Amino acid sequence: MTVQANILIGNAPDMRRIERRRALFWLLPPILWFIGFMLVPYAITLFYSFGRMDYVQFVADFSLDNYIKVLTVQPYAGLILRSAKIGLLTAFWSTLLAYPVAIAMAFYLSSERAKHILYILVILPWWASYLVKAYAWKTILGTHGLLNEGLIWLNIIDEPLTIFLYNDFSIILTLTYIFTPFAVLSIYAQLERLPLSLIEAARDLGASGWETFVKVIWPISIPGVLAGGVITFSLGFGDFIAPALLGGADSIMISSVVISLLGVANDRPLAAAIGVAIILMAMALLTVSQYLEKRTQVRL
Repeated sequence: MTVQANILIGNAPDMRRIERRRALFWLLPPILWFIGFMLVPYAITLFYSFGRMDYVQFVADFSLDNYIKVLTVQPYAGLILRSAKIGLLTAFWSTLLAYPVAIAMAFYLSSERAKHILYILVILPWWASYLVKAYAWKTILGTHGLLNEGLIWLNIIDEPLTIFLYNDFSIILTLTYIFTPFAVLSIYAQLERLPLSLIEAARDLGASGWETFVKVIWPISIPGVLAGGVITFSLGFGDFIAPALLGGADSIMISSVVISLLGVANDRPLAAAIGVAIILMAMALLTVSQYLEKRTQVRL
């Protein structure tokens, strides 16, 4: 063994320590960010959820009264379920619209330029303000909006209809339009990993287009579908602008109640308890999603 080799072996522990310190240097900022902006706010929310209000003063306590109220007193439990329903419908329609677009981007556009143009069209709505897009749908669905005016021009109706606005339909339509790009990108990112040779092999073996989709494309795309569904569900569940602008008096969602509790009612413990319940629901959803992904995972 040469002298140079002995020096390298002797310096190996020092090199490992240097590498660990270098890794810690780069990992420390995101770790501190996660602790400061994620764990600490969650801990504060959990702390407040066990307290109570004495007039306008918060009193630290360890009581489950707020959680009992969330689960048993209306309208809290009902609004959580209603918000979950709207979130699920938003996820369903977003995924249904996003899947063909992702398929086209992944397999049916051979030109990179065409893929780039479609990709830009998918993310283009993000360049506009959320409020602008919500108000645009309010204009389209209104009594004097484009939809009613078009139906009158086609002689399908004689007077404007009011069924398009201030209901769950208008909320779900707006949320689907706004959040569908998230589903498109999630599914496309998964489909892009699929080698075209697998599709060509399926066709060479005599599989039809439908059989190729069911046995090759769909199983591989499931993780992207689940990821897009979780994202669109979460965004739809927690949205409060679309219900405020396009929903009627009966279209209140749980996020609007939380805002009211933090502002007008000044009941921070109850608002925190609702927040913790929503976080637990999100954790359960992620757990189910990960379980389904593992059960349906296809290794490439």
